[in-house]
Amino acid sequence: MQNHQASYKRWSWIVALILALILLWMLLTGRGPSSACCSGNVDAATPVEGIMPAAAPAVTEAFGFTASADEFTSNGDGTNVSWFSQSGSLKTLLAGGDALQIQGDDKSVVLRGTVDNDAIRQQKGTDVQAFFGPAVTVDNQLLVKAAEPEPVAAMSPPPTAKLYFDSGKTALPENYDDTLDPIVAWLNAHPESKTVLSGFHDSRGNKAFNEDLAYKRAKAVQAGLIAAGIDVMRVEFRKPENADESGDMNEARRVEVSVE
Repeated sequence: MQNHQASYKRWSWIVALILALILLWMLLTGRGPSSACCSGNVDAATPVEGIMPAAAPAVTEAFGFTASADEFTSNGDGTNVSWFSQSGSLKTLLAGGDALQIQGDDKSVVLRGTVDNDAIRQQKGTDVQAFFGPAVTVDNQLLVKAAEPEPVAAMSPPPTAKLYFDSGKTALPENYDDTLDPIVAWLNAHPESKTVLSGFHDSRGNKAFNEDLAYKRAKAVQAGLIAAGIDVMRVEFRKPENADESGDMNEARRVEVSVE
């Protein structure tokens, strides 16, 4: 009886070992049962015959562009952009300025660059808006060049000023400063220049007296120039080559003021 039980156990172990080896072989070779055969659930990643998985929606790149007088570049799909087929016209619109450029998309654009004056700036903005139409917002950021200063014309020295004195008097005439203003302005603007005073007198009568009177009148004019801010070293006295002989007493009582 004991021998019979020992033989039974031994054969049970042998059978169990054989079954284990068979199961291991089936698993290694892929011929064994899988969980799919015994489960009612179907893996979502496993395609079912007759049913195609839904394709992911294609991502469309947003439309955008950059235009200048030399080139036009874009990205994205421009087939639905109304003006896209006429984009070559932008080169003409962007001519006549300094680095003019338009950048944007199908809804808004920015106009940049530099133009000569504000009238051109306004006209460019109007032309660009007309090209894109009312559905596109145009941001006109054009700059206007700073106006160049006009060349200063070469100035000529002011004409000789004449101051007329009363008979026998050396006091400066009324409003003498109005007569001297152009001389003073020139001397202030041209520090290298000087002024020359010449006192005239009538040739009749006592010559020495007349010459002294003419000199004193010139000194009075010198004082007026100094009061206006002219350095005394820039005022020169010069005797006229000829005394006045025109017969006009006013001309005989004048002091001429010139610049050199």
